[in-house]
Amino acid sequence: MGTRLRNIKKKKNLGDEGKLTFNLKKFNLKEVRVSFRSPNKMKKYIKVQKDSRLHTSKNNVVYKIQCNDCDASYVGQTSRQLKTRINEHRNHINHNSSTRSVITDHRLKYNHDFRWDDVKILDEEPYSGYPLVLNIKKQKLSLNLQTDTEGLHEAYIPIVNKI
Repeated sequence: MGTRLRNIKKKKNLGDEGKLTFNLKKFNLKEVRVSFRSPNKMKKYIKVQKDSRLHTSKNNVVYKIQCNDCDASYVGQTSRQLKTRINEHRNHINHNSSTRSVITDHRLKYNHDFRWDDVKILDEEPYSGYPLVLNIKKQKLSLNLQTDTEGLHEAYIPIVNKI
């Protein structure tokens, strides 16, 4: 009986129910339950997936906001959600404060705006200032006031400048 049962299991597709029942009757197996299963499952055709997380929902990122009207860009770092920080940059122009951000200065001085919907994530590393410093150094026309590479050994500066 063991050999016969193994032979049945080896058959991949036995066809319709009638042929399978006929094959099992030949072996006279009274304690065997027969069940039929379709190879076409709904999950094969309907894919339910979780929504991918929007990149603006990420936190602990180094990001770049590009000016719409020139090559200027700003590189920043936030531990909060990126969309929160973007909204702060965008709305800072509406606040009457004595201190203005470099983005607000650029917008007012040149009447430019930024690509708020196309903010790039340059790095995703929490608790480290190195990605921010390196990405600021890589900018050609940076609006950042922090252009020095504090905390970075001077031996690395020529390498960073080549990147």
